[in-house]
Amino acid sequence: MRPFFTSDEIRAAVAAGLTPDLFPTTDGTQINLIPNPAGEGYICPAFDSETSHCRIYEIRPLDCRLYPFALMWDAERTHVLLGWDTKCPYMREAPSSLVDQAVDAVAQWIEADERVDALAQNPRLIGRFQDDVIALRTLERVTERVQRGQTRIRRQTLSIQDRGRIEAALAVTAGFQEAPLAAASFAYHYIWKHRLTYTWAELQGHLCLFAESPDGIFLALPPLGEGPIDQPTAEAFRLMREWNGDSSVTRMDNVPESFVPALRALGYAVREKEPDYLYAAAELVDLAGDAYRSPRAACNRFVREYGGVLEPYDARDQTACVSLFREWREQKLGTGSGSDEWANALLDDALGAHETALSAHSELGLTGAVVRVGGRIRAYTMGLWLNQSVFCILLEVADRDMVGAGAFVFREFCRQALAKGACWINTMDDSGLPSLAKAKRWYHPARLLPNYVVTELRR
Repeated sequence: MRPFFTSDEIRAAVAAGLTPDLFPTTDGTQINLIPNPAGEGYICPAFDSETSHCRIYEIRPLDCRLYPFALMWDAERTHVLLGWDTKCPYMREAPSSLVDQAVDAVAQWIEADERVDALAQNPRLIGRFQDDVIALRTLERVTERVQRGQTRIRRQTLSIQDRGRIEAALAVTAGFQEAPLAAASFAYHYIWKHRLTYTWAELQGHLCLFAESPDGIFLALPPLGEGPIDQPTAEAFRLMREWNGDSSVTRMDNVPESFVPALRALGYAVREKEPDYLYAAAELVDLAGDAYRSPRAACNRFVREYGGVLEPYDARDQTACVSLFREWREQKLGTGSGSDEWANALLDDALGAHETALSAHSELGLTGAVVRVGGRIRAYTMGLWLNQSVFCILLEVADRDMVGAGAFVFREFCRQALAKGACWINTMDDSGLPSLAKAKRWYHPARLLPNYVVTELRR
């Protein structure tokens, strides 16, 4: 848990002994966590692991004073709710009568002028809707005050029914067609809904897709639609500033190279992020020549020792695939591949993305395949068409104890895509992980598709 500190609370915490570098900005932000000196994971730097007490308890921030009660928006993002967090061990054990007795007093305390003003100035204190937070009260006064000072733009929560809307907007947006980034697809974003709250809004005739994390909201893609993007971009950044304050999370993500000149001309800052890897489909299938000797040998060894066959994914395979994912994750951790903290966090987050893709593959427009050995699924993969000639491999898992399983499922899945008209295979970016970058370079990409992040110049 990363508590949020308002600007006044940051000043008080620093005066009480916390170092300023624990706060990314002084304008209101979540505190940076530190490695737990007494065990695994991370802890709040105000927590004393030896005494199990907070070092700044008397001046702890509103976010901590409220817990295990919590503030969040409802699913439609129209009202602020007071709820209680079922993840708190005390709340799981507390009789419901105690919660009922406390909720009226807590609601009254929250809707006092001082707290309402603080929430209006720091709307990030109000979290996104969560199923594991039990809603207790609608806070009408907080809702009205927070919404009063914000631009009157209704952001709609992204649902699977919005797939057609997003794909239609992508289809008419110049710059996404020829060699599209993997992010130029509905499924790419939707499968991460367990980690990010996606919303969309119509701004100046363009569809803007926003993603919200505990740090704030950002544009997941450039404004989608026909015509110039100067006005929708300016309005989107204005909306993000209102919500995020001075947070560095305010940005436009997954910007193709074709957008860059216009955005630079408008005065925005542009920086590169990890590119997507694009391969010639025929080369991935043939694996001919010395350049592909290693992946070719791995495939041949797998066929020789295990004789696996690629089969279409069926919804009945979901449980077995999730089980394989958990096994694969433990294999990576056991061999030291998951020793990198960033890689480990990605592994933890990926389970939810895989579960969503596996359970809703048809509705998301995904194509899947599995490899069975001895009747058991030992590899699976899923992908989607970005256009008529580019197929994107969205996820892939293979038993790491079976040499060549990953190379085999990758080659055979690419073979299927090639037979259906794919000229190019996009395998997304490498997430900044050296081991993943090495694996992707093993197959000699034909191109690295540039991908950019756009921010406003500091005022």
